[in-house]
Amino acid sequence: MKQAQKPGKLMPLEGLRGVAAVIVMLGHMVRGLVPPGPGDWDRVHQFHRWLLNGGASVTLFFVLSGLILSLPFAKDRSRLRVLMALLKRWPRLAALTTIACLFSWGMIVLSQDNYEQAAAVTNNKWMASHFNAPLKSQDISWMAALREGLFNVFVSGSSTFDSPLWTMRIELFGSFVVFLMAPVLFGLRSWPLRLAIISTVMAAAGTAFPLTYVSDFLVGSILAMLFSEHKMLGFSNWAAAGIGLAGVYLFCFSAAENHMIHAPIKAMLPAGETAHFVWDVSAALIIMVLLGNPFLCRVFSKTWAKWLGLLSFPIYLLHVPIMLSAGAVSIMNAVGPFGTTGAVWLAAAVTLALTLLCALPLAWVDKAWTSLLGRAAALLMKRRTASA
Repeated sequence: MKQAQKPGKLMPLEGLRGVAAVIVMLGHMVRGLVPPGPGDWDRVHQFHRWLLNGGASVTLFFVLSGLILSLPFAKDRSRLRVLMALLKRWPRLAALTTIACLFSWGMIVLSQDNYEQAAAVTNNKWMASHFNAPLKSQDISWMAALREGLFNVFVSGSSTFDSPLWTMRIELFGSFVVFLMAPVLFGLRSWPLRLAIISTVMAAAGTAFPLTYVSDFLVGSILAMLFSEHKMLGFSNWAAAGIGLAGVYLFCFSAAENHMIHAPIKAMLPAGETAHFVWDVSAALIIMVLLGNPFLCRVFSKTWAKWLGLLSFPIYLLHVPIMLSAGAVSIMNAVGPFGTTGAVWLAAAVTLALTLLCALPLAWVDKAWTSLLGRAAALLMKRRTASA
């Protein structure tokens, strides 16, 4: 049984990307808004430790990027295609990261140090640190936000204004690796040779941050080759349930947690930044099940998945600045009449609502900008081909 869809726009994967973005947002909400345990919030923290795995979700983003960015090279492996892909990638990402940093600067100016006061109420050290991006002695200006969004997040991984942007350096250079390797891999017809090349690159990348994350993108390239060559397996509902559960089991793995159920995996992992290798397997299993099971493929092709996929990148970019501003202000204003518990729930509701509200126009900007870049690249390719 072959996969349920033909190559093209893989709508189920857009829905999956949206689910991963929501998991990251909810995980950050627990870490940033909820008082630490032990106490009344223990069940929320347990749920967070098991299923709201932000690291696994980020790895899933990288694997999905590797898959989607590799697919065009199944049909066109020209040097012009590679050049256009390389030239488009930074502008594609930088437009939204710059908007996100400027948005965060505006929220910081408006809310001042309310995040510190809110953190004192909830005793939440992560919020007190501005989500590991402390503002003390930092240049908090619109020019600094502009520089960070345009360049610094990609060159040094700096994320003072919007902490989730630490992933953008990896996303950019992981994409470059895909653009350079995918044409070679698709051009080869020997799977042993393909896997030997990929294994060599993975071994060379090692286990040190951030280079080790190149492996995630190459796992996506493997899935792209399987899909485009109709070698991805199909799964019955029962098989999909079993393999899906295995994917979720690996998705829940955390190097920081001492879950006995994951002890065998921990014992096998080498030292270094290696948890993402476990999440790579999780991502591959989940993606294969999603594309190989007709029922799941239909479910993740519905309107909700389309919208969630459209909003996924804006949700990822905006939720932390909103949480540290509007969320913090909500805690300060609500703690008196509603107590800490009520204030936390209100802050969560405000963060969720405002994130979705602000994500919608940013998604439209992203769609228009991506379309413009695509048309510009197509025009350049057409002119270059005509002059050749």
